[in-house]
Amino acid sequence: MTLLGLLFAVLTGFPTPAPQGHKVKPPGASHFSILGVAIGQDTLETIETKLGAVKECHEKNENASIAGYTDFKEDLVFEFGEVGGGDVTAFYLTTHEQAPSCPLSTLVQKRKAGLTTKGGIHLGMTEEQFIRVFGLPKSRSRKGQWKYFWTWKEKLTDEEKKAIADATPASTVSDEAHVSIWIQARFSNGVLRYFYIAKLETV
Repeated sequence: MTLLGLLFAVLTGFPTPAPQGHKVKPPGASHFSILGVAIGQDTLETIETKLGAVKECHEKNENASIAGYTDFKEDLVFEFGEVGGGDVTAFYLTTHEQAPSCPLSTLVQKRKAGLTTKGGIHLGMTEEQFIRVFGLPKSRSRKGQWKYFWTWKEKLTDEEKKAIADATPASTVSDEAHVSIWIQARFSNGVLRYFYIAKLETV
């Protein structure tokens, strides 16, 4: 397991100190999971086990690689950042009109309803429904682009530091982890058409 992946495994919940960068508290763990795949816990291999074969690729001018699936009405794309060392660092839901240039696989799971995160986020939500979950955005544009951001430092326990030291014996273990969360949403006529969520923990 990568160092970042290990951190995701040993760090649970959210910090007691108020995060900087946003007045609303950060989203709970359920918002980082969809169809049984969780940010920081799954890799391309485990995604394929759960959702079926998929091809990883790079979009033009993007550092992160992606792999995604298409459903009857929308697309689900997972992102793998270089910092994550192969772990899923983000995912997004989008309409077919805004699909990535990379090829998408058909979801093996047959569904009658649209895709929904474990926390209940789905395309088609109204702005009011979205605000009830995440609060007011840090910024929003006239074109319907909303952005949220949280960042803070979290003290590592002795058990967490030992687990990291055992996994990376040649590295110096920090006393703190830096946690960052990003959410982007795009609305059209007051309805959610794009949802992106990312989380990184580094030491």
